[in-house]
Amino acid sequence: MRSIAIRIVKILAGVAGALIGVALLVFAGFYAASIWRESLPPGRNGQAGQYLQADGLDLHYKQWGPQSGPAILLIPGAMAWSETWAPIAERLGASGFRVIAPDLPPFGYSERPASGDYSRQAQARRILAFADAAGLQQFVLLGHSFGGGATMETALIAPDRISGLVLLDVALGLGRPPSKPPLAPLFAAPGLREAIMAATFTNPLMIGKGLRDFVADDDAVATAERIEVYRRPLVVKGTSHAIADWFVTGLFGNEEASRAFKPENYQSFQKPALLVWGKEDSVTPLAQGEEIARLLPKAQLSVLDGVNHIPQIEAPEKTASLIAAFVSSLQAPGSN
Repeated sequence: MRSIAIRIVKILAGVAGALIGVALLVFAGFYAASIWRESLPPGRNGQAGQYLQADGLDLHYKQWGPQSGPAILLIPGAMAWSETWAPIAERLGASGFRVIAPDLPPFGYSERPASGDYSRQAQARRILAFADAAGLQQFVLLGHSFGGGATMETALIAPDRISGLVLLDVALGLGRPPSKPPLAPLFAAPGLREAIMAATFTNPLMIGKGLRDFVADDDAVATAERIEVYRRPLVVKGTSHAIADWFVTGLFGNEEASRAFKPENYQSFQKPALLVWGKEDSVTPLAQGEEIARLLPKAQLSVLDGVNHIPQIEAPEKTASLIAAFVSSLQAPGSN
């Protein structure tokens, strides 16, 4: 019996070793592919387009509408960049608003900070620096999903700059204790953490699945053309390295020192706020939107039927209409 048990253990150990070996080969393959793919320099020396120097970084952005219109600054969620806002930005621009969408690092074509700091406080500093560089003294600040943390932090740090706040299905994790990233010890190993990102977040083959998981109507929204828009910036040099930094300092960063972490701070924001939420949101359920709406003194919540987590692409006409009406209302005498 003992010899049989020993033999079984050896077989299982051999199988486990083989599986680990296969996994390492797969990760190595994705990492090698990312090194080959990520060849475009970040900033204006890479992708053609509009750039501003802010917080020491060359930030790529897109703009819609007239320069003279009320300004709306768009802050994207994870793996999104300026072009992904087009479905609502084009509509808002055509309605007379000046819509500006920066590629907030580490996403898109912007330069990434050498510090690798993507905490809410660091991102809020970059947002305000970008607003300064764009000549925005007063503006409506709009954030989506994970970008909502930096958006809310910015609003709480500089409320005098914000004429109104728009939150689209934001992920704020209000008052929840920080958690360590999965496989945290592996992220201390240079090369290995990039390989993990190359197999997941920055893997072009995973972008379509990620998008489909976040929308209610896969066929209508997660089209091949839209998936390709999200994939485009994956060619920027150092993307897997930058996303690994963001994974540790942003997605799983300890935000207890940020103002947006503490629910009691929200009462101090006395500007009008609009929350737009998908009724079918499986990422940040509607209950979270209702909680935020209760915390903000001048908030209104609009719920969209048949929408999951990305209203700007799932229901662009309705979302743009809600935002346009809200921003227009801020121009009325005594609106603030």
